[in-house]
Amino acid sequence: MKHAFGALAIGSSLWAGAALAHAPAQSLAQCIAPLPDTPDLVQEQAQEWLRHGGGREAHDCLAQADLALGAYRDAALEYQALSAVPAHERKGQADAAEKDAGYAEQEAGAWLLAGDGKAAERAARLALKRDPSRLGLRLLLARSLSMQNDFAGGVAALGTLPEPGVPGGATDPFLVRALVMRAAAYRQLGQNEKGLADANQALALEHDNIEALLERGILEARLARYAEARHDWDQVIALSPDGHAAYLARQDEAVMDSDPDQN
Repeated sequence: MKHAFGALAIGSSLWAGAALAHAPAQSLAQCIAPLPDTPDLVQEQAQEWLRHGGGREAHDCLAQADLALGAYRDAALEYQALSAVPAHERKGQADAAEKDAGYAEQEAGAWLLAGDGKAAERAARLALKRDPSRLGLRLLLARSLSMQNDFAGGVAALGTLPEPGVPGGATDPFLVRALVMRAAAYRQLGQNEKGLADANQALALEHDNIEALLERGILEARLARYAEARHDWDQVIALSPDGHAAYLARQDEAVMDSDPDQN
């Protein structure tokens, strides 16, 4: 009897999943609700919604499912189509410009994940035209340019960063990321002291930021401050021993250990 009930439970679960996949959603919130656990189911539901006349929200749902499934190029193309909806189709939508900027922003992020810096640059520039004041969008543009090895362009794209301790400064959620990105760009340009200053500022704002610690260690090694570099990389490993940053930190330490001049 135990096995029979188990089989019944499994069968009911499968039936419920199939029913959800074939029942068109009525809203974006409903469509993406199962996203954390079953992105493939959300993808199927979004496609079904589209077949039954779903509009922009159905495409948005499909794009989010594609992102969750690692189909970054497909997600970018969905967002690209959403951000390019003709003006007459958006008539009467008070928040249309804000939504378009959001779609372009999502597109840029998806292209970055897909490894296409040029496409990410185009989308980031489009988003900035619609919302030029946001640091998060400038950061997307800077990352897209750096991905194309245009590090000077990346620094220029960030512009003047907010000063910590003033409105829009330390409270900006993108400031630490922007500082770390600019530090890496300065390093690529051979301006290690400038890079170190940015990394130090990032860590003053967020002292356990793994990316900032990793970057500061690299810059310190470039400046022959080997003990300081090792200390930062040891912190990275301690904070996230199984992460990619820790893998890179161990590699950097191994290179340092192999050179007697760096000990």
